[in-house]
Amino acid sequence: MQILSQTKVSISFDQLTTLAREFVAAHSDPSDTSVQLEAWRGRVMSEFSNSINDMCTVSRLLGKYSPDKAMAFALLKVAAECGDHDAAFNYGIQLSRGKIMIPGHNSIKAGILIIKTLSKLGHPMSQVTIAEIMFSSKDLNERTRGIEMMKKAAEGTPVACFKLGEVYRKTSVVPRDISLAKMWHIKSAKQGIAASYFTLGVILSTGEGVLDKKPDFAGALKMFELGAAASNVESMYNAGMYHLEGKGTKKNAEMAVEYLVLAASQKFPIALLTLGKLFIEGAEVHRDLKRGRNYLAIAKECGGADGFIGKQADMVLEKHKHLEQTQCIIM
Repeated sequence: MQILSQTKVSISFDQLTTLAREFVAAHSDPSDTSVQLEAWRGRVMSEFSNSINDMCTVSRLLGKYSPDKAMAFALLKVAAECGDHDAAFNYGIQLSRGKIMIPGHNSIKAGILIIKTLSKLGHPMSQVTIAEIMFSSKDLNERTRGIEMMKKAAEGTPVACFKLGEVYRKTSVVPRDISLAKMWHIKSAKQGIAASYFTLGVILSTGEGVLDKKPDFAGALKMFELGAAASNVESMYNAGMYHLEGKGTKKNAEMAVEYLVLAASQKFPIALLTLGKLFIEGAEVHRDLKRGRNYLAIAKECGGADGFIGKQADMVLEKHKHLEQTQCIIM
């Protein structure tokens, strides 16, 4: 696995290959599996030099790149049994989603039990997960307890701040409260959740929580620009469109293209479509048919040739096909 050689872990590819062979062998004889797996766990601890972090790293790599996830889950279980709460949480999540099966047990219930136990121990992401389960309850008191648990989780992870912002903004878990939604999204954004900048921009752009519903386009643009700087692709696109249309600022096609190109570099279909139209139409920017066609081709590839993006791209090409013909005649 080439990716392993690029990762700083305490185990070599050869050592990992040996562990994989031993893992398969341990499952080959059902009558002796438990004994062999126990011996395998001991070998894992030895080969990883008792490094739980390295064990979790290799587990993630195997989970991402290996077609057979069994050994990835087994390494995760060993790390969890060594007391790593993050590993235990991830193992519980895989169980609760039915990705791992425990013979003779209800794996989903077992996974939820692990997460509940971790939430009582103060593990933030476990608290987030259990709080979200509580949110789905028909019992108002249970949903309220879920809010309190999510607030506890917010002390340890900005993900919980983002979730609370969304709960107060657009769910039926609690009465809608835009001021609280903004407060939690601001906390989330300041702690590195870029999507919160986008949400704050949307709130300002639509006048949510304002008595006269008057949009604050300048404030929204500031949020979108902050989100773009934090690599949120939706913010990149919106910042580009605001500069293109002169919303909250003076029209600036050059600045708009800069933001749209950033979004397009992340294969954001609507940004690719917009750039294609801009360069083919040549109204806001200097016409560049080759560049425009290229953006539209990638837009169709990313957004689906038969979907909305693909159809819009075809319409642009059809509408301006005379430009292609004129260019050919001139040449």
